[in-house]
Amino acid sequence: MQVYSPITISLTKRLSGLTAGLVRGLKLLERTELACCGLPVSQSMVLQSLASGSEPKRMSEIAAALGVAQSTATRFVDPLVEQNLVERRPAPDDGRAIVIALTPAGRDIAEEVIAGSLRCSEGILERIPVKQQQQVVEALETVVAAVSECCTECCSR
Repeated sequence: MQVYSPITISLTKRLSGLTAGLVRGLKLLERTELACCGLPVSQSMVLQSLASGSEPKRMSEIAAALGVAQSTATRFVDPLVEQNLVERRPAPDDGRAIVIALTPAGRDIAEEVIAGSLRCSEGILERIPVKQQQQVVEALETVVAAVSECCTECCSR
């Protein structure tokens, strides 16, 4: 059994509380910002994923980008198809496979969602002292990498 020092326990508790608060706060900001587009967060994430590249994506690529199962990605995409924001097409390299592509209306909404996300990030950054902004962003990059690594290790067990 591993024994942890009081400092390690204290830091672990602080980190846990801070990350929980960060996640809650970001979810609230995201919901508020995306409400103007009238889409659930999951669907807006699909549009952002599709807008991030020039080519249509297979459902497996969308699922991987969102970190969800392919069946879940399909449930996110179906309403977007019904709203004519995305369309299913035969894959250019395999006629049996399907890719998902933005429609012109979907691209417009995706651009609104991306602009809203950037406004949120800008609003957050404005509330951080200028001298600390670079350091905070770099620290978050480190945290995201650590979370990704931790998830990879936990999932491979």
